[in-house]
Amino acid sequence: MANLKKQSPNKSLQKEHLHRKSSIQDTLSAQVNTFFSTIFSSKKCVKSHIVIGLSGGLDSSVLLHLLANLRQTLPFQLSAHHVHHGLSAHADAWADFCEKSCDALNIPLTISKVKVDINSGLGVEASARQARYAELLAIDADYICTAHHQDDQAETLLLQLARGAGVKGLSGMAAIDDARKLLRPLLNISRAELDAYAKQHKLSWVEDDSNINTQFDRNFMRHSVLPILMQQYPAIKQTLARTAQHLADANDLLNVLAARDAQACLSDSDKKILALTPLKQLDSNRINNVLRWWLAQNNVLMPSAAQLQQITQQLLHSKSDAAIKIQLKTEGDLTIRRYQDYAYLVAETPSLAIDYVWQGEPVLKFANQTQLTFEKKLGEGLSLKYLDSKILRIKTRSGGEHIKPDLNRPTRSLKTVLQTAAIPPWQRSLLPLIFLHEKLAIIPNVAVEASFKAGADEVGLVVAWQQL
Repeated sequence: MANLKKQSPNKSLQKEHLHRKSSIQDTLSAQVNTFFSTIFSSKKCVKSHIVIGLSGGLDSSVLLHLLANLRQTLPFQLSAHHVHHGLSAHADAWADFCEKSCDALNIPLTISKVKVDINSGLGVEASARQARYAELLAIDADYICTAHHQDDQAETLLLQLARGAGVKGLSGMAAIDDARKLLRPLLNISRAELDAYAKQHKLSWVEDDSNINTQFDRNFMRHSVLPILMQQYPAIKQTLARTAQHLADANDLLNVLAARDAQACLSDSDKKILALTPLKQLDSNRINNVLRWWLAQNNVLMPSAAQLQQITQQLLHSKSDAAIKIQLKTEGDLTIRRYQDYAYLVAETPSLAIDYVWQGEPVLKFANQTQLTFEKKLGEGLSLKYLDSKILRIKTRSGGEHIKPDLNRPTRSLKTVLQTAAIPPWQRSLLPLIFLHEKLAIIPNVAVEASFKAGADEVGLVVAWQQL
């Protein structure tokens, strides 16, 4: 019988430890490889440009290292971007660290500095996150990649529960966010696994001193709430992440239902307009579902249950002549208004005094985020023969204007024409008017003076106005 050599306990433990370390490396690399291989295959990408949001912390440093190695087996272009928030005394040092890390791996790095609006009412955490995403999503790349992991997902779900969020909020973060070209390949990987990988590969990273400040909601969940839950439920992070996925699936189904219900309500030309008459035919739950979906489609921050109830009440049950104006919590000054049984998402646009002679430009943009477009069409608009010797002047409304849109009908006041055309009141003062010398010739989107109209065999000038 062959002699068997018994390993000492220390050597056995050491071998087990090395095996575990190797397993961590293989698991992480394999998961990330599979994640990107699946995406590249489904999108039939030749060579995608991926940009990592690099903070210099543990998570993004591990992701940087993983993707740097992955370049050897998958065809993609890799670069990184660091957002300098300027909120910490160490912010410059973190940017320098990111630069050195990328240089060592031969990865191009760009850095942008942002000013976080700490008085926005959103809180420092949310304001910094908003500024960071605005920078990352503005980058010209096929995909933006962040290092959010399983622990982040669990914390997000707890935070949303504490805030009383609905299904959409509780669904957490998506691993693949097609709408924003955003990828989160580490979402099923725990922070402990990332920490073990970093130590195995002797990676360096920076520690954000604010991460231990439990006055911030996320840190409170991370350091005070989750550790207690883990004492009773050791697998709570994995469970919460799985719950978030179930809720994400449910939210997808709600979105499918909302899109179907909204088909009869949406304007073909403008997704910021919602018809209320067909909406009223639905039950209250489906009405709320459509309104949430409509706001999400227009990148509006989800309203609270109380605000959504207020929106529904005012849009559907206020008197028909009531002037509805509901302020929304979002970037910019955005409101919901109602006019003739339609709901409008309206960006508050200041009036602008205009007096300009048209020089033949195809597009004229104005300082109040509106524009006019000029297009030549056969049998439509103002006949070009009237432009040979006359000046086309663009002016804002001053009062007393009249126009005759139809040869067989009398001249009408501008006010009457705009009301008949169902132009919302808040747009009427913004709408530029087109004059041929001193005669009102075109009301963009609405009417052309009958005596100037192009005949069926004539080329005319069609002028359209829109808010950007």
